[in-house]
Amino acid sequence: MKRFILYGIAIAVVFGVTGSAVAASQDAYALPEPYLAHEKAYLKEFPELQGLMDVMIATTVAQLKDPEADILHNRVCSALAYEMAAKLSTPERKLAVVTDILHNISKEDKAAVLTNPEMLAKATAMVSKLRQAGYFKSSPGFWDDRAVLENPKVGGNLGLIHHITGALTAGEIAAKQAFSEKDIQMIQVAVLEHSTGYWYFRDSVDAGAGRKGAWQIVYPEPENEIAKIAHDADLISQFVYESVVPDGSKWRELAKKRWKASDTKEEAHIVYYVFFRLFEEAKTARGKELAKEQWEKIRPELVKLMGLKPGDDPVNVLGVPTIFK
Repeated sequence: MKRFILYGIAIAVVFGVTGSAVAASQDAYALPEPYLAHEKAYLKEFPELQGLMDVMIATTVAQLKDPEADILHNRVCSALAYEMAAKLSTPERKLAVVTDILHNISKEDKAAVLTNPEMLAKATAMVSKLRQAGYFKSSPGFWDDRAVLENPKVGGNLGLIHHITGALTAGEIAAKQAFSEKDIQMIQVAVLEHSTGYWYFRDSVDAGAGRKGAWQIVYPEPENEIAKIAHDADLISQFVYESVVPDGSKWRELAKKRWKASDTKEEAHIVYYVFFRLFEEAKTARGKELAKEQWEKIRPELVKLMGLKPGDDPVNVLGVPTIFK
């Protein structure tokens, strides 16, 4: 019930209950260039998307004590999606941006897990409807083993399944904003297909399920241009310098809290290895270009934090971080 009250409040804000004071809710949070310019451009072209921005920010603020990093991530993703979708039609560009504004909408919703029978039933109905509409042809194993989805180590882990429950919530929000049924399906599919680029998510699903390849039950492959852009925007947004290099940044904090790094050198080593493996996961030509561009900015800084020489290969010198062996 709390979940639906939260989204009801956020959507009420969009439709004017609190007046014009929230028209630029994102202004309270810093966004570096060139992402800020891309964001201003898409809001100028699609001013109605300010409402979805407000929903995303209100939801993130309600879910997290320190929401800045997640808001930065979602805004960078949507800005990248707009830039990467430049050659698509106007309606497709809009859907690409919508997808990335909303792609993490359920990531911190503690009730949005597949171990909740009601949530699993809704997700199963959504996947069935989308499959009947012709989606997931490239992912025959997707959703074919209920035991994996119900496994607490998989279906109970928000980090591993937020793309699924997020697709449900994104569809609810899009419906309230009068998107067509076809557009809602496109948004849901793109949210569902955005997560395959995270190798450690795939490894975690396999480990939780106790068998190789179990990840294919959870992560469908991106198979249309909007889904591929959503995938790559999410991937490339992780490479933003401000989220990776500074002390206290998102990825250095993840290295400490998720992967048990004990000092700066170990933080940098873990983050380097994660990004070293993420680097080649982009699905589009533009995504590969942007990933390379960002990697060349963060790589030397991470090498420096490890206390290595500029030309050193950290994996050769230090090996694979213990946590990933």
